[in-house]
Amino acid sequence: MSVPEPSTGRERAVGVLTRPGEVLLMLRRKAGRAYATLPGGGIEAGETPAQACVREMLEEVNLVVTVEEELAVLETLGSREHYFRVAAVSGEMRLGDGPEGVRQSDENRYDPQWVPLERLDAVNLLPETIRPAVRGLLETP
Repeated sequence: MSVPEPSTGRERAVGVLTRPGEVLLMLRRKAGRAYATLPGGGIEAGETPAQACVREMLEEVNLVVTVEEELAVLETLGSREHYFRVAAVSGEMRLGDGPEGVRQSDENRYDPQWVPLERLDAVNLLPETIRPAVRGLLETP
């Protein structure tokens, strides 16, 4: 796990949920760009990064999760991002009822999907610096 310098931007919490050979990603189409991210979002006042991760997974992909371990802390575009390996407890994976569902439009699409390891580069997983950690989790039996 890397420990970056203090961030001047906001902090985010991100969940990495895997099943054999696949990772749950949010496929995005925004302003004509297609890319993928791991589910996550901003840490609210009074929340720990782990608590924010649990809340964001429910809001974004309708899943109740438990946090297993912190995988990395990255600085990305002035934002400190906490990446956690999570395990699903309950829920049916779909676009959640959080802000993503409200902001959904023809120009701004959110599509949660299970993506196989061999498609990580094809879906343009961002930030690129998290790809090795995701690959490592998927390649470990």
